[in-house]
Amino acid sequence: MLRPAERADAAGVTAVVAGLEGLLYGTIGYSQADLEDEWRELDLGRDTFVLVDGGAIVGYGALWPRGELWRLEGYVHPDARGRGVGAQLVTAMERSAESRGARRVQISVFEPDEPAQRLLDGRGYRPVRVFRELRIELEEKPAPPRWPDGLSGDTFDPDRDARAFHAAQQEAFADHWEHTRRTFAAWSSFHLESDAFDPSLWCVARDAGQVAGGAICQADRYGGGWVGVLFTRRQWRGRGVGAALLQDAFGRFWDRGERNVGLTADAQSETGAFRLYERAGMHPVLGWVLYEKQLAA
Repeated sequence: MLRPAERADAAGVTAVVAGLEGLLYGTIGYSQADLEDEWRELDLGRDTFVLVDGGAIVGYGALWPRGELWRLEGYVHPDARGRGVGAQLVTAMERSAESRGARRVQISVFEPDEPAQRLLDGRGYRPVRVFRELRIELEEKPAPPRWPDGLSGDTFDPDRDARAFHAAQQEAFADHWEHTRRTFAAWSSFHLESDAFDPSLWCVARDAGQVAGGAICQADRYGGGWVGVLFTRRQWRGRGVGAALLQDAFGRFWDRGERNVGLTADAQSETGAFRLYERAGMHPVLGWVLYEKQLAA
C-alpha cells in the first residue's frame, strides 16, 4: 500500500533510510531526530510517500518543491530490494511533482547503489552532479582560526545579525550550482525557529562591519557536529575566510564535546570548497549521484 507518511511512521522510515546506509557503507549516522528535522520543511500529506507491506514500511520517498525544478529522494529497505519498490516510489513521486507544476526533477542515490542507478538510467534520467559527505575526527583541541587581515569572527546574534547574514548567504550561494533563493521569512523559520537553533555554534566573519562570510552549525546531527552552511562572499574569496570559518567551527564543536564533525559538499563545485575541506583534514564517508529528468511540458 502506497500512502503519505505520518508522524507515527518516523521510526519505520528511519529504519529504511538507516538500513540502506548501513548496507552500502557499513556504518550508520542517520537518526530519527535527523528525519524529524527534515520533515519540518515538508507537508507530509503532499510531499511524502511510504510503501507498506504487511504492516512494515519497506520504502520511503519525499519531494522538495523548488519552482519548476523539484528535488526527490527515495529509499528502499534492504530486505525489500529487487521487488519493484523503488520503481513504484519513483513513479508516484514523478506523477505528484508533474501534477503540481514541476518541469524538471532531480533525485539522488548513494554512489554504491548500482541497482538504483540502473533504475534511473532506464527511466530516462541522466547523472548531473556528485555530492559527498566529509567528516573529521578531532583528536586534540583545534588551533584558533587565523582570520585574514582586517577580518574577525564573531558569534551570531539573531537580533543584530539575522537580516544581514541572510542577505550575505543568499548572495554568496547565488554562485552555487542550481541554487534556489530562500526568502528571509522562510530562512528565519527554518533556522531561527528550530528547536535545534543554537547561536553559540554560528559564526559571522566581519570586515569593518560588513558580513564577509558565515557558518551555521548544529550539534548532534547526522552522527556528530554538523556544518550545515559555510559561505564566503565573492569579494572576500581567496583570502582564507572559508578556512578560518571551518577552523572556528571545529573549535566550537570541541568546546561542546563534539569530536566528530561533518558536512556535505558539491564534489564538482568551482568555488574550491571541496578541496578546502580536504586540506582541513576532512575525508569523504558517503556520496550521492544526483540524476535529472525532464518532464513533459
